[in-house]
Amino acid sequence: MTSIRLPLLACLLAALPLSAAPAQESAPVTQPLVIARQGNFFVGGHEAQTPDGPVIAGAMYVEYQIPAQQTHPYPLVFFHGGASSGASFWSTPDCREGWATLFLRKGYAVYVVDRPTLGRSPHYEAVDGRKLMPPAGLPAREGQAAPPPPTSKPAHLPGTNAPDDPATAYMRRARQSTIEVPFGAPGDALAVSVYVDRLDREAGAALLDRIGPAILVTHSRAGTTGWQIADARPGLVKAIVAAEPNGPPFYNAPPMGAPGDPVARPFGITYAGLRFDPPVTDLRDFGPLAQLPPEDGHKVGCWTVAGKMPRLVNLAQVPVIVLVGGASYHAGYDHCTAQFLEKAGVPVDLVPLDAHGFVGNTHGFPTETNNHLIADFIARWLAERDL
Repeated sequence: MTSIRLPLLACLLAALPLSAAPAQESAPVTQPLVIARQGNFFVGGHEAQTPDGPVIAGAMYVEYQIPAQQTHPYPLVFFHGGASSGASFWSTPDCREGWATLFLRKGYAVYVVDRPTLGRSPHYEAVDGRKLMPPAGLPAREGQAAPPPPTSKPAHLPGTNAPDDPATAYMRRARQSTIEVPFGAPGDALAVSVYVDRLDREAGAALLDRIGPAILVTHSRAGTTGWQIADARPGLVKAIVAAEPNGPPFYNAPPMGAPGDPVARPFGITYAGLRFDPPVTDLRDFGPLAQLPPEDGHKVGCWTVAGKMPRLVNLAQVPVIVLVGGASYHAGYDHCTAQFLEKAGVPVDLVPLDAHGFVGNTHGFPTETNNHLIADFIARWLAERDL
């Protein structure tokens, strides 16, 4: 009974007046949604043998809605981050409208996925490996550098952020029910991350083959998913909206990485390969890497290719926006991802949210109390590109 009551209580609390919240953060009163079509399906996957018989492993669950008044030619496809599912794109933990619902109101068809092995996409231990709980925190390590300080303090967290808050409890339950595969392979993180990249690439390509051209919206760990799918189906990806994508290039930054750690992403922004010109088959093909000096005390020094950067052939025509919250740990390094993309010939806009009036957003800003305002900003960016 508890698992039912907590989300329900969170919704009831969300309906109460937010007298302490700034007026601009109060969700606007909206008319009922009119949906022309909705449904769900699976894409991708392959038959695999298990001790219990054959299964379809690597398949991806997709849920979609088409508005009655569809005013944009290309749908948005939402890819969630690690240890989560697509649910928070429909509604937030405190029961406001999520990005998928908000963009549905703007006249976009929307598709929300549960990435392979997560959420409602099946995970088979005999094929995908053991699924473990994520670490409760990041243990201190000898010689680990302190992360750069964020530029602002959290200001838009949903709910009260207290342990007994229903929204907080809901987020903890959602996280514990959908654990990312790489946590199941201690000591072999790169191999498992390559596996995840390939699963996402194959399932994402299969989805676009079915629905046609689309705009990808990625968050966190799914950042590499967006680059992989655009590389696999460049003609079908019209743009990528990357909310704090997995990174930074090559080496993990604190608090995830420490001095002396091996290269985390051998293809710069991904674990598995991308098409470069000249070709890059492994890390050595980039030539020597160099670390640039940090821009300021809030940012790390970016690792980059010391010589001429190879061109990302299949992403060169895909406009990208990288959004980063000022109160997020990503604020210290997402500029490095944008820099890598730009040097590789990708048209990219880096948007520090603090600099655009959205002060105090954390890594979870797609669900935070000003998510509708950030959605408006993204919609304007898309409109400027006739998308």
